[in-house]
Amino acid sequence: MRVLVLGVAFTDVKGFPFGRYDPVGTNKGSVKLTHGGVARNVAEDLARLGCDVVFPLPVDRTPLGHDIKARLEEAGVDMSEAISVPDGGTGMWLAVFNEKGDLAGSVSKMPDVAPIENKLDSDGDRLFGACDAVVAEFDTSEAIAEKTVALAEKHGKDLYCIVGNMSVMLAKKELLARTRCVIMNVIEAGRLLGADIRALEPNDAQTLVWAAGQSLGLKAIIVTMGAKGAVYADFSTGESGVMPPAQCEVVDTTGAGDAFFSAAVMTISRGLGIYRACLLGTQVAARVISTSESACPEGCAGLLGD
Repeated sequence: MRVLVLGVAFTDVKGFPFGRYDPVGTNKGSVKLTHGGVARNVAEDLARLGCDVVFPLPVDRTPLGHDIKARLEEAGVDMSEAISVPDGGTGMWLAVFNEKGDLAGSVSKMPDVAPIENKLDSDGDRLFGACDAVVAEFDTSEAIAEKTVALAEKHGKDLYCIVGNMSVMLAKKELLARTRCVIMNVIEAGRLLGADIRALEPNDAQTLVWAAGQSLGLKAIIVTMGAKGAVYADFSTGESGVMPPAQCEVVDTTGAGDAFFSAAVMTISRGLGIYRACLLGTQVAARVISTSESACPEGCAGLLGD
C-alpha cells in the first residue's frame, strides 16, 4: 500500500527532571534532541509498519535538515519528492515532562508551509494519482487542507487527517466529513465536539462521541483516552465500542498518538475494520510509550499480522 503523507517536521527538544518536577523552579535533569512533528512521526511509523510511504517534506539545506531526511530514508520513507529550502522548513518543539513521563508544558515554532502548497499546485495530480491513501496535516493552512481534500476526491483516494494545533480543523469542520476516519485524543475530541470528555468513563464517552460524530456528518471517529483506552464509532457500519488500554511501562508518551494513528490508518485501509484498527493502534502505541523514541521501534510490523 502506497501512502502519501503531507505535513512538516520539527526538532523536538525534550527535558526530563531527575526528581519531582517543579513548574516554577529550576529542575536538574536531562535534555534530548529528537526528530519530531506529527506528520514526520506518522511517515516514519507507517514505513516501519510496512507501508510504501512518499513524503514531500520541506527540508532545510542545513545539517539538521540532512539528518531529518536521512533518518526518514533509513526508516524506509521515500524522500525523492522532498522539497529543498534554504531555511525555515523545519519547526521546533520545546517540551518539558514531569517525573511520570507526562507532558508538563511546551512551546512550538511553526515552519514555513508555503513550499507544500506550491508542491500541491505543481505536482498534486501526479502525487495523488500514484498513491492508494493520503494522510495530511490539515493545520498547516486552510489552503493546503482544501487543496488536499479536493485532490483526494478528484482521484478517489481515502483521506485521513493528522491532528496538529487544530486551528484549521476547528475553522473548517466540514472538511472532516470528507475524510475516511477522524482519529484524535480525548482533549482534541473535546475541542472538536464541544464537550469535556476527559472526566467521562469510556462507556459514557462512547455515547457522547457517537451522537456528536453523527451531528458533524463524520464517516468514522476514534478517540484515544490515555489510560482509559479508546472509544470508536463507524457510522457507515453502525459499529461502536470501547477498546481497553494495553499495559506497558511509561518512559515517554511523545509520539504515542501518532503511532496509534498510523496503525489505525493502515488497518482501516486494509479493510480490517475499526475494531481491529483500535486494537492494533493500542498495541503499537504501547510499544512507543515504552521507549524514549517518538516513532515505532523495530518489531511493530509483526503486530499487524498477515
